[in-house]
Amino acid sequence: MNWRADQQDTWKQFAEQLSPGSPHSSLRMLVLAAHPDDEAIGASTLLARFPQSKVVFLTDGAPRDEHFWTDGPYQSREEYAARRRAEASQALGHANISAEQIVWLGAVDQEAIFEIPRLMDGVVNVLNQASPDVVITHPYEGGHPDHDCAALVAVLAVAALGHKSQLVEMTSYHAENGQCVTGKFLESHSAPGLEGRGYTNPLTYVPAPAIAAFDLSERDRQRKKNMFDAYASQRMVLQNFPTDQEMFRLAPDYDFSQPPHEGKLWYEFMAWQMTGARWRELALAAIDAVREHSCR
Repeated sequence: MNWRADQQDTWKQFAEQLSPGSPHSSLRMLVLAAHPDDEAIGASTLLARFPQSKVVFLTDGAPRDEHFWTDGPYQSREEYAARRRAEASQALGHANISAEQIVWLGAVDQEAIFEIPRLMDGVVNVLNQASPDVVITHPYEGGHPDHDCAALVAVLAVAALGHKSQLVEMTSYHAENGQCVTGKFLESHSAPGLEGRGYTNPLTYVPAPAIAAFDLSERDRQRKKNMFDAYASQRMVLQNFPTDQEMFRLAPDYDFSQPPHEGKLWYEFMAWQMTGARWRELALAAIDAVREHSCR
């Protein structure tokens, strides 16, 4: 039985350990988030339940284009990044996560795809130090290119360590019928199809793994709201996310050579410079670079 089948067989038991009613509170958890506020959106309750957790941010949350610098004015991108960093410390404090438990890998917002090998090395170093039982990150859904980078980096980093950590996903957002959908996963995903890159199966679309949906208690909802409020610069974005439930699932086997769904990706609707086709081209080049480096 392969590793993925083993993971599927143990997911139900593992989800029970994550559930609010479980007595298990000693799991070591790491949340790999693309931006400060993603962890509050997707995993606020688990962070509070497992206060020994670490949070790793791929980016500093500050794009180069000042059009994206909200709740300003700011004199520089660095000033906006400092604001996002301070907000993250305040927000995570509501979950009893200290500044010492936060790791910043420092990629520029919207540009993580250009630094995959470096980011993967950074995540591997943290995984080696923290030895988490579970790594929670974004799904590959085309909502934001940095979210998709987190999914890719998590796969590469966990694989580099021999799959010692359970790889689990939290919800983010994605396009559906031309609209931005938050608080749930895509209903299907692409299975492996990278011939010659370590994958053997043709591309197919298969049902996503089982989802563990946790209803938030009144206390949990208030904590999540407090975390959202701490991210004052992001208040216009965060008002679109639910605060009554958080969902998790085992990470599927993704084919990063294929789009996560048919039609335009959400960031393509936003007319950003990055496109899905360009992201996938860069992702495959990064995968090859990482594998070449690991064979030396």
